[in-house]
Amino acid sequence: MARTMVVEHRNLGRATAALVAEGFEVRTVAAADHSTPELVEAMVGFAPDLMVIEGNVIDDAVLATCANASISVPGPIVVLCEAGSEADVVAGYEAGAASILTEPIGTHEFVARVRALLRRAAPTSEPSSEVLEVGPVVLDPACRRLTVSGVAVVVPRKEFDIAEVLMRNAGALVSRRQLLDQLWGRQSGDTKSLDVQVGRLRARLSEAEGIRRIVTVRGMGYRFLTDADLERVAAGRPG
Repeated sequence: MARTMVVEHRNLGRATAALVAEGFEVRTVAAADHSTPELVEAMVGFAPDLMVIEGNVIDDAVLATCANASISVPGPIVVLCEAGSEADVVAGYEAGAASILTEPIGTHEFVARVRALLRRAAPTSEPSSEVLEVGPVVLDPACRRLTVSGVAVVVPRKEFDIAEVLMRNAGALVSRRQLLDQLWGRQSGDTKSLDVQVGRLRARLSEAEGIRRIVTVRGMGYRFLTDADLERVAAGRPG
């Protein structure tokens, strides 16, 4: 059964009991009892298939845990909290959450959503080891390393996966539906999370290279620009 870590930022958390009852292997950590380095060490050591972060609200502490988890654990991250503002939800996705579930939510629905995330995260085929190069941007799937002009760019797990899909199709339009199907599963409609994470990836690469490689094609999807694309843009030619 899937290994799950629950980080509780609130008293009387619900996730642990619900998941244990369904046979999940669960490790529960009370955030208040651990410093940030200790939490990160626990995440890395346990290497969960999925992480649940519980909080009364999406506050700075929850966001910090989510951000640390996004670069420390291999599995998707669920935030379970009381209903908050749209800005709170967006902040949660920006911090690396794959799904944000707000109370009230039934126990069976919560477990069903966790199972759905795990199904979508499961690899369906052997990953390609082909190193991808687009201009100075190099992505190595085998060691999950992304560099720009030889300098490593640290990106969360899902942003790395987005970069891989876009770079494999460099120069071509990749629809939002195509990205969602490949990265979250065909039944997912989590477009807000996708938009946030593409935006963060674009900003990281732009900062590293000094140019904008990922462009949005309004109403359709995204393109990862090749050097030839950039030359056409600079010359004012369509393409």
